[in-house]
Amino acid sequence: MKKNIQKEFLEESANSYHKTIIKDWEKLYYKKRENLFSVLKPYHLPGNALELGSADGILTQWLCKEFTSLTVVDGSELFLKQLKQKVKAKNIKLVCSLFEEWETKEKFDNIFMTHILEHLDDPVLVLKRAVKWLSKKGRIFIAVPNANSIHRLIGVKMGMLSKKDSLNEQDVILGHKRVYTPKLLKSHIRKAGLKIIKSGGCMIKPLSNRQIEAQWSNELIDAFFAISEDLPDLCSEIYIIAEKT
Repeated sequence: MKKNIQKEFLEESANSYHKTIIKDWEKLYYKKRENLFSVLKPYHLPGNALELGSADGILTQWLCKEFTSLTVVDGSELFLKQLKQKVKAKNIKLVCSLFEEWETKEKFDNIFMTHILEHLDDPVLVLKRAVKWLSKKGRIFIAVPNANSIHRLIGVKMGMLSKKDSLNEQDVILGHKRVYTPKLLKSHIRKAGLKIIKSGGCMIKPLSNRQIEAQWSNELIDAFFAISEDLPDLCSEIYIIAEKT
């Protein structure tokens, strides 16, 4: 029963993704995905790749050009249907499955889990499964929303959040189970038997996505991306690149 409920929620979320979740900040959403890709790209390894969770496939369309082959696993049939229409690459394989249930004997040189761990009931379990799918010298690329983001800290001061890692309305709609601090993310990664080779943040965000989309120039947005290198722990999302210990 739990599996069916989870699948139903994934399909509902996929159906409402563009209509409600990223409505009115589509340009900023694209720029944030593009920025994350550019930050991670220098650490990609030659070979194949696995993407766990494609969402609307923006990252996927870039990843399939980077590697010899790309396997995409997502629990939503709708997202995969949309992805099939968007990405026409011949080196991509689509699999509809929950991460907790998917099995493969293939090993991957690069595994991407961007904005996935915050959705999972047991993120360490899925991370441990990903370690088994990783090649001997492969890398896992992880990104999650950051509880230490300036906009969340401001939300606490304004009484909009009881604490920085509280689930807000958007978190609930998205099916988030937690909001990560850098400390918690590093803890989960180490518990899974991984060593961290690089960590950082993407975009200092003092306001909501929709406020930034409506009020900021492209030049100002780019400046807040650039300053992320100096203040990674305060960014709206944090990332980690890890390898087997």
